[in-house]
Amino acid sequence: MGKIIVAIIIGLFVGEIVLSGPFGWLFGGLVGLSLGQVWQLSSRVKGLEREVSRLQTNAYKERMATARPSEEQAVPAADAPGPEAPTEQNTMQPAAPQTEALQEADRWLDKNVGRDSRDENLAPKFQFLNQLSEQVRRFFSQGNPVVRVGMLVLFFGLSFLAKYASSAGLFPIEMRLTVIALIATALLIIGWLTRHRQHGYGLILQGGGIAALYLTIFAAGKFYDLMPITMTFALMTVIVVFGVTLAVMQSAQGLALMATIGGFLAPILTSDGAGNHVALFGFYLWLSLGILAIAWFKSWRLLNWVGFFFTFAITSVWAVLRYEAQLYNTTQPFLIAFFVLYLLVSVLFSIKQPPKLTGLVDGSLVFGLPVVAFGLQTLLLKDSEYGLPISAVTLAALYLALAALLLKKYQQTQRLLRESFIALGIIFLTLAVPLALDASWTSATWCIEAAGLVWIGARQQRWLARAAGYLLYIAGVVSLQVANNFYFSSLQVAADNVMSLLILAFSIFSIGLILQRHRGVLKRYEMKLEGVSILVGLVWWYAAGSIKLFKEMSPEHVFAGMITFVSLSALAFMMFSRRLHWPHLLNSAYSLLPLVALWCGVYTVFSLYGGDLLRPYEGLGGLAFALFAGAQYGFLWLKGKQLAANPEPSKESLVVKSWHVFTVWALLASLIWEVSWYQYMMLWNQVTSLLIWFATFTGPMLILMWLLNRPFWPITQYRGVYKDVVPIPMVLLLLLWFYSASFHSGATPWFHVPILNPMDLAQLALVILMAYTCRQSIMATKRVRQGLTIVVPAVLGFVWLNIVLLRGLHHFIEVPYNSYALWHSSTVQMSLSILWSLCALVIMNVSRRQQSRKIWLLGVSVLGVVLLKLFTIDLQETGNLTRIVSFMAVGGLMLLIGYLSPIPNRADEAKSDQEEPAP
Repeated sequence: MGKIIVAIIIGLFVGEIVLSGPFGWLFGGLVGLSLGQVWQLSSRVKGLEREVSRLQTNAYKERMATARPSEEQAVPAADAPGPEAPTEQNTMQPAAPQTEALQEADRWLDKNVGRDSRDENLAPKFQFLNQLSEQVRRFFSQGNPVVRVGMLVLFFGLSFLAKYASSAGLFPIEMRLTVIALIATALLIIGWLTRHRQHGYGLILQGGGIAALYLTIFAAGKFYDLMPITMTFALMTVIVVFGVTLAVMQSAQGLALMATIGGFLAPILTSDGAGNHVALFGFYLWLSLGILAIAWFKSWRLLNWVGFFFTFAITSVWAVLRYEAQLYNTTQPFLIAFFVLYLLVSVLFSIKQPPKLTGLVDGSLVFGLPVVAFGLQTLLLKDSEYGLPISAVTLAALYLALAALLLKKYQQTQRLLRESFIALGIIFLTLAVPLALDASWTSATWCIEAAGLVWIGARQQRWLARAAGYLLYIAGVVSLQVANNFYFSSLQVAADNVMSLLILAFSIFSIGLILQRHRGVLKRYEMKLEGVSILVGLVWWYAAGSIKLFKEMSPEHVFAGMITFVSLSALAFMMFSRRLHWPHLLNSAYSLLPLVALWCGVYTVFSLYGGDLLRPYEGLGGLAFALFAGAQYGFLWLKGKQLAANPEPSKESLVVKSWHVFTVWALLASLIWEVSWYQYMMLWNQVTSLLIWFATFTGPMLILMWLLNRPFWPITQYRGVYKDVVPIPMVLLLLLWFYSASFHSGATPWFHVPILNPMDLAQLALVILMAYTCRQSIMATKRVRQGLTIVVPAVLGFVWLNIVLLRGLHHFIEVPYNSYALWHSSTVQMSLSILWSLCALVIMNVSRRQQSRKIWLLGVSVLGVVLLKLFTIDLQETGNLTRIVSFMAVGGLMLLIGYLSPIPNRADEAKSDQEEPAP
């Protein structure tokens, strides 16, 4: 780098002195840049030659040392100095130095081959002065510094000579330029004749001669008008071709660089301002063909970059300043030709590398070329509707075709170049979509591409490709949302995006399946993406289906249609889970129950807000709920089989049990909802309404108790759940109904039955049902408290007797059936006292038979309540016959109780009494 800077500084100085024109310093700097490149490359070549010579000498010495022991071992036995046989140590020792020499050579090559790229990356700004001083020191201490300094001195001398002759007017300008040209020609001839000398002596002379000729011709035509500008351009072109030819023949990249830079500057330096872009691009095309020809023989990365830079930099400047739409037909072919030429150059650079560097890729040219070329194409086609998407698709096809061709011809090599072309092809395909389609289709296409990238990344075990796929899918989703301002402004807009939503769903489901198939190659952070993919896919799938249902179906069928859609979706997920051997997809059916529950709640709220009560089983609603029940239990059956294969308890087992419970409760809620609609719409009388509610609550309870005694699934697998948890709301609803029915007199419009009317019988049936429930230990009643199986039915039976009595009195003595009238009726109070005493009699008689002091004490408690009632309530009815009857009846019953049911002995005394023989 220091050599180049020194050469540029000297070139600026010489150019300002020799060339009197306004751009003399610029041309001198360019020439200095070229000479600096030649200078630096010459030094590098000399160093390589010196090191290779040293390595060859070392290798020769080591081969000779290895050959001597083998010659001594080949001497006949008679001439051998002794019978000693060579040992393993003796035979293996010579190989060690040879191995070390080869390793040293490899280390040196590894150190020097990639020096350019390392210098570019490892040269911080604060090291610049140190590197410059180091380059100056090497300039004067390595290679052939005498020739270098001599060439510089000669340049200064020629410059001073031209300056002096010009100021003194000794010679005409033609003679001065002729002398300089002759000296330059002499330098070329001497340089060619001395090309085989060491230290790049001949190359330095040739570079100086070409630069001097180039500048002389340019000055003669541009500044002094000694020849037509066209002839000047032609001669400069000849010098360029001649310099490149010399460079290729001598493998001198620096000389080629200098000549090539001169070639690209020639049309600019000789321009007459006419703006003939066809001639300019035609000449650059010719130069680029020359660079392509050189790339066939030489892998000169810097030369490729110089050609690419000048071609597209000057083309870009012209396009920005001068391009107009009418120039398209004469500009587009050149842009295509430039792109194809440098694309081939990038391919040749990788293919023509030596064996040790096979597959090396010039990433700057490979990726920089399409960026610059497509940017220019955008400028050319800014007024075309489909020009840019067609260009992007064309580029994508070209890159993918090149990748396929490289795969076919270079299967074991060129992997990096092949993958680079595949990446560019995918990028341009991705870019073509938003250029050609609207945001919805852009989103869909990007999501499909994302699935493809994830698949490629999983198959080839490349996490970067998979990460690109994830990011591209997110970009597709964002594109759809941005296009709709993150919400759908109307149902029609949402319906227009249904296909995009479906593609989003299928793409993310595909990504999840790919991740499930290739779990072994995933990173740790990717392990949970399969579940995330399924969840996101469900969101898009149900969103698309909901929008379509609202758009296409009539309002009266939307409710049933949504439940049917969700249920069929769950069935489809279950089927694909088994067909695709994708266990995690089965978990998507967990969403069926909450979605149906949420939909029912939302639809009910909106229907009530609209002043209408929805009937869930109306029309196809009954079939929809039946389908839901079938799909839900189908899912739970599959999950049950899946969990049965793993006997170890897990959190999911608890979730499945909860889903069984919630499923039954959801179906019970739908039944109650249906009955509520009939109650609301039919305006039934109170008795009919209560009886219908009784049947509604009792029917599911009876079916459940029947199933508990049958070997049916799911009872066989989850008996505890269906016995202890599922009946809870049913029992609570029945008790609530019993409480509500107690406030009704039982009068029916059909016939008059004062006692044991339909309401009495229904409540009696509930008492019997509760007794059976407790006896069967439903809801774990025995485990809660053993006596609960007796207490609950007994309390309900006692309440039922009081209700029957009150209803009978209401019908017989026409007491209003309300709490105030009944409480203040002396006949009712008398009847209650007698009934409670009779109940105490029955309880204490049972205690006598069972010799149970607990039951006897319960009867005494009832009598205590009766006595308290007599002296606090009945006694207030002074002078009333009912008070007399109450006291006499209760007193007589207590005497009867005392005779029939005395207090039982304690358990041990009762046992001894039973063992004693009767007298």
